[in-house]
Amino acid sequence: MLSQAADSLYWMARYLERAENQARLLDVSLNMAMIDTPEDREAQLAVPLEIAGTRELYDACYQELTPKNLVQCMVLDRNYPDSTYNLIRKARENAHHVRGNLSADVWESINSAWLEIQDFSQGDVTEFNASWLSDWTRERSHLFRGAAYGTMLRNDAFLFLRLGTFIERANNTARTIDVRFTQASLPEHEKDARGFFEWTALLHSLAAFEAYQNLYGHNLQPLNILELLILGRDVPRSLQACMKEIVELLGQIDGPRGRSAKRLANSLHANLRYGDHTYIADRGVEEYLKDFIHRVDRIAHEMQRSYMEGQA
Repeated sequence: MLSQAADSLYWMARYLERAENQARLLDVSLNMAMIDTPEDREAQLAVPLEIAGTRELYDACYQELTPKNLVQCMVLDRNYPDSTYNLIRKARENAHHVRGNLSADVWESINSAWLEIQDFSQGDVTEFNASWLSDWTRERSHLFRGAAYGTMLRNDAFLFLRLGTFIERANNTARTIDVRFTQASLPEHEKDARGFFEWTALLHSLAAFEAYQNLYGHNLQPLNILELLILGRDVPRSLQACMKEIVELLGQIDGPRGRSAKRLANSLHANLRYGDHTYIADRGVEEYLKDFIHRVDRIAHEMQRSYMEGQA
C-alpha cells in the first residue's frame, strides 16, 4: 500500500490508543490525589505528565499543578499536544486522509468522537466530572477498535492500523510501570497502606487489576505484579502480549521491506517470551524498562523508515 496511507492509518490508531491510555492515567491519578496527604498530592497529579514526558510543557502553561488545571490541560487544552481534544482531532485528520481504506463504521466512530468533543466547553470539564470524561474517552476508543476488528478487511490497511495500536500500547505500558513502580517502591511506602494503594494504582492504570486477582488473589506482591504486566501472555496490555501482536502483524506484511523491524521485534519478543521475573529483578526494573522503551522506539523507527517514508 502507499506509504502515505500506511502512515495515516498507523498514526490514527496511535493517537486513539494514546487518548485511552491517558484517560486511564488521569482518572487513577486524580483518585490517588484524593487519598494522599497534601505534600504527596502533587506527585500523584504529576504522574500522567511524567509518563508522557510533558511536565515542562505543562509548567510553562500553568502556574500550579492542581486537579482542575490538570484536567483542563489533558482534556481540552488546544495548546497541549496530547490533550484528548488534540489527539482525537489528529486521529480524525488522519482518518480523513484514508477514508477509502476504512469501513463506514470505523469512520463514523472517529468522526462522531470528534463532533462530540467539539461540543465540550471549558466549563463542562472539571475535576468533579473527570471520571465521566475518562469513561467517555475509553468508550470512544473501544468503539473504534471494535468497529475496526468487526468490519474491516484483513488487508495491509488493517495491519498498519493494528500496529499503531500495539506500538503505542507497548510504549505506554513500559512508561507507566517505570513511573508507578518507582512511586510504589519508595521506602516510606513499603510498610503502610500507601504501598497497597500505589500497587493498586499501577494495575488500574493498565486495566489489569481484575486479571491480577484472578491469577494471584488479593495479596499484592511486587514480583507478581511485574510478572503479570511484563511477562504475562494473556494480559492485553502486558509487554509480552503487545510484542506478540507486533511480531505477528509484521509477519503478515508481504514483501522484502521491513526486515530490520521484523528482526528487532522478534528479538525483543523472544527476550520476553523466555524471560522470568528473577532476571528482571536481578537486572533492575528501571534498567530493564528503559531498554525495552529504547528497543520499541527502534522498531517504530524502522517501521517508519521501511513502510511510511515516501515509498510506493
